Amino acid sequence: MLSVLSIENIALISKLELELKHGLNILSGETGAGKSIIIDSLNFVLGERADKSLIRYGADYAVVQATFEDYLTPAISWYLDDMGIDVEDVLIIRRKMSTDGKNECRINGRLTNLSILRGLTSLLVDIHGQHEHQSLLNPKNHLSLLDSIGEAEIKPAKEKVASAYGKFAEISNQLADFGDKEERERRLDILAYQLAEIDEADVKEGEEEELLSARKRIRNMEKILTALETAKSTLEGYNGESIPASLKSASANLNQIVDFDDELPAIQDRLLSCKVEIEDIADSLESKVEQLGFDARSADTIEKRLETVRLITRRYGGSYESIRKFYDEANEEFDMLQNADETVAKLEKEVKIAGENLILSAEKLTKLRKATADKFEKTILKELADLGMAGSTFKVQIDSTDNVYHIDEEGADEVEFLISPNVGEPLKPLAKIISGGEMSRFMLALKNIVAKIDGIGTMVFDEIDTGISGNISAVVAEKMCNISRNRQVIAVTHMPSLAAMADNHYLIAKSTENGKTLTHVSLLKDDTDELARLIGGDSYSAYAVPHAKEMRAWADRYKASLK
Repeated sequence: MLSVLSIENIALISKLELELKHGLNILSGETGAGKSIIIDSLNFVLGERADKSLIRYGADYAVVQATFEDYLTPAISWYLDDMGIDVEDVLIIRRKMSTDGKNECRINGRLTNLSILRGLTSLLVDIHGQHEHQSLLNPKNHLSLLDSIGEAEIKPAKEKVASAYGKFAEISNQLADFGDKEERERRLDILAYQLAEIDEADVKEGEEEELLSARKRIRNMEKILTALETAKSTLEGYNGESIPASLKSASANLNQIVDFDDELPAIQDRLLSCKVEIEDIADSLESKVEQLGFDARSADTIEKRLETVRLITRRYGGSYESIRKFYDEANEEFDMLQNADETVAKLEKEVKIAGENLILSAEKLTKLRKATADKFEKTILKELADLGMAGSTFKVQIDSTDNVYHIDEEGADEVEFLISPNVGEPLKPLAKIISGGEMSRFMLALKNIVAKIDGIGTMVFDEIDTGISGNISAVVAEKMCNISRNRQVIAVTHMPSLAAMADNHYLIAKSTENGKTLTHVSLLKDDTDELARLIGGDSYSAYAVPHAKEMRAWADRYKASLK
């Protein structure tokens, strides 16, 4: 259950800590006192879209924290474990938003995202408000609601349908990849052309870089040849003696005096070594000049080859690796399509069997849904009769298909709730016939049924009394009390009969302090005056107080009868 709701800097609330208890918790107060602010704060911490306009004027941030006790169910335990969140005795959810747009969600101190938060809070709290009316009016939500009502029987059958659909879809997709015979032949022609083009081009790894380097040499051939010739001429001498000849002459001169200095033979050897090295360098330069003889045809060949390499590289992925990958995959597809007829025939048999299995599984699911619908119709009519709609007719319309290609993981069914609130009127969709008061009663009847099966520990009703008055209000109060015997109920109401049923009655009021309007909440020890106000308005007469006491006594007797 939700034990504490702490709110800071939300609208008219500066700081507020609301301690809630088991049973029926009623929130009441004058219009504009701040009841909707508390519900908005609860919605915010449970994961609804952050609205910066909720931040109190003059504040930079707003924080709401919800503390849950006795909250652990198998579903919640599984979810926390799956999300890697430690299970503790107390669950604390904290959400903060700032005027600069930053938002923060934490579960037991661990930073998390909105998706995980919403997944958890959907198992903790069920909030009923006007938006839920709209949700129920949408037929797209009726199927999931029916499935939740019959979950024990429907869930296993639904899992079988999902499994069968997955198998059918997988094989169907494999078959679709082959296309028809004409498509396969066209694809084979394309693949054959692409493979032949790549084979003919025969691009080598690193070839483009080598061609670019060769083209660069050719485009700079004159400069290269001039440099080589100049270097060679320098070594060989222009008009005078060559460097090797000069070195030889120098060595001969030293040879005449080697007997007079012991260091001269070593110097003479070095001169001779230099002569050999320079002669070798001159020979290498000569070879380079001969090798780089300019040939215009070589330039044309390189340009054409470079164009081919670039075309193939661009066409098949942009790199040598991508060309090879494309080639291998295309070759594999080509081999597969060449032998496609046999494979297609095999897949056609498999898809037929998978389709038959899917239809069979969907039919079983439809049968279970219809059985659940029959029970649901009877139960909802009984609840509606208690709520003053005894003349109503209610029908769960289930339209099913036997076309396997119109079945999905949810099954073969479309579900819509039909109702006739008055005797003699035809059944029509909820959205087309039901009034606001009737909708509130229908929703309460539905909640009274679902509360017994959904396992959610806290239910919140935001002004469930819309459009309800007279004797029916007492029945609504009894229904709400019934729900609260098995779980925590938090209800915002203007209806005195419902307020009288409160196990814990909280008064919401606002005051002006230091020029600022603030909302406060207090737990009433004696709610007689508040009940009298709900009965007779702000200026209620003296008769409202005895009426309030009588209403409280009636509520106490009813609650005692449930024990």
